[in-house]
Amino acid sequence: MKTSLLFSSFPFMTSEKVTLARMTELDLEAMWEIMGDEENYRFAPTAALRSPAECARKLRQIEAMFRDRMAITLGIYPNGRENRLAGFLEIYGIDPQVRAVTIRFTLHRQHTGMGYASAAVRAAADYLISTAGVHRIQAYVLPTNYRGVLVLERCGFQKEGTIREGFLWPDKGIVDLSLYSLLPTDRRKKSGAVYYL
Repeated sequence: MKTSLLFSSFPFMTSEKVTLARMTELDLEAMWEIMGDEENYRFAPTAALRSPAECARKLRQIEAMFRDRMAITLGIYPNGRENRLAGFLEIYGIDPQVRAVTIRFTLHRQHTGMGYASAAVRAAADYLISTAGVHRIQAYVLPTNYRGVLVLERCGFQKEGTIREGFLWPDKGIVDLSLYSLLPTDRRKKSGAVYYL
């Protein structure tokens, strides 16, 4: 896994539908629309932010996590829509020995059902496997997060099982989480269908 490539500069990924790129202070208003909305955090380990001022602090945390080589958080920008932030995708839990990463994504609820989350996950998976040499991409999702599950399954992720009452989420207590993963072999022919990321 090319960890140095991942952290040399914020990755830039693009697809037909979306672009994933570094967020800046120009995104603070859109960040607040997403991070301040409780509905967007119904299936997340943390609660929504309480004030617009917290977005600037969150952006500084994202930059610090990148500098410390702990996580990469990229904005999801729908192509052809004034390049306005619609969500974010986080790459964390980076394990160079196993060549594995964990991803998490959040989309503004006004942009759900348009294929942006699937496009973002596919673009990230393609970059991580083909360019960065990642062997395993995994994601944890609440079993009741039907949209999140659908996105992962559409992108070729395989369900490995449900970890029952195995995680403490500060805002939600002890929860079950389903574990999904994607390996390079999952991108090959499967049951007569071909998955392209």
